[in-house]
Amino acid sequence: MWELYDCLIEPIPDDVKVNDYFSGTYCTMVTAGSCLGTAATNPLCTVKSREKDVKDMSWKEAAGLIKSWNFTEASIGAAAINAYYNQYESLKRLDKAGQIAMLSSEDTFLAHKTDFKGKKVATIGHFCYAEEFLKEAGTCVILERDPGENDYPDTACEFLLEEMDYVFITGFTLINKTLPRLLNLARNAKIILVGPSIPLAPKLFEFGVSELAGTLVRDRILLEGLVKNEEKKAVIRAGTPVRITEK
Repeated sequence: MWELYDCLIEPIPDDVKVNDYFSGTYCTMVTAGSCLGTAATNPLCTVKSREKDVKDMSWKEAAGLIKSWNFTEASIGAAAINAYYNQYESLKRLDKAGQIAMLSSEDTFLAHKTDFKGKKVATIGHFCYAEEFLKEAGTCVILERDPGENDYPDTACEFLLEEMDYVFITGFTLINKTLPRLLNLARNAKIILVGPSIPLAPKLFEFGVSELAGTLVRDRILLEGLVKNEEKKAVIRAGTPVRITEK
């Protein structure tokens, strides 16, 4: 079950220290070397937290916190992982080498709008802004841990995902450890991982993912200010969307 996580952690340097980190209400940041990464903060801290401070950890050790059942720690791990993978120059090198294809920078729901007609589409997480683009879908299922009106509870994934054509999955599932099971359930669909918590790591294509739609930090100073001021959409405001797929 940990294979996906171990593949993400393995290449991260263990001889580089974490420079700084900040865990806010909505967003967590980690800086290591010259790289900054972000992830959504999951506030669930029911399991005892670490005794060692993150600033005393290597980059790889901090990334390993993604496996913690203290989800605030796991958010730190996700941010450390994203600091490694979500760098424009690294992605450009992979694109040039033919290992990935960088797609248009438009929102992934907009990019696939014309593909949805008559198709069965599910989203793991309620992406409110996506509803406009999903109107043409034959079936649209929204699965949520805290379901609103017309949403399905997330446990319905066990019954519904196998019949979907498209499945969009929030990056929060990487932090709460539901992602491996969701990928297995949605294996017959085109799977797209979406959101600022998503690592733009080509290894994820080996687990059935078709597209990664994440965010690269465009303005670090703006981001740090927004996060520390507890702005809900800090990464979106200070970042730029990036979509990649396997070549």
